[in-house]
Amino acid sequence: MSPLGPHSYDPGIGPTLVFWTIPIPEESVEVDFAAGEATLQLEDVCKVFDAFTVPNSFDPHHDLGFVGAVINSLRIQWTGVGDKRSFNNGSTFRATSVESVSAPIAVTTTTPATKPPFTPSAQDGFTFTSDPKTTVTNFAQIVQEANGALF
Repeated sequence: MSPLGPHSYDPGIGPTLVFWTIPIPEESVEVDFAAGEATLQLEDVCKVFDAFTVPNSFDPHHDLGFVGAVINSLRIQWTGVGDKRSFNNGSTFRATSVESVSAPIAVTTTTPATKPPFTPSAQDGFTFTSDPKTTVTNFAQIVQEANGALF
């Protein structure tokens, strides 16, 4: 918990009022469902705002606060075929999933320098880079689904 209490860090609310999500360019995703492999590769992903509280982050009319971090790059690679499952309710939804054996994550994020009133005292920014070799995959899945008019 932050010294200022619980905070809500998220990319904000989009113009269509979809919240806590960002658009992903199609060219950033590669999927070979039959092989059970997928890659998500993003650069300069988004700014993550500190909305201070979860209710603030739900309010499209509330200021987003200050930029709490920038996700510079993100790469997730799903590989290895585990369990396969299918679901079909017969009328509006069907899905096939492949459980991945491995899904290492490589992320680099940067926090900006801050000063009061956002933090009790001035803080230098820093950069964090994960080591995908240390990723432990407890559960990862690739899902192909169809619903509604696409069913």
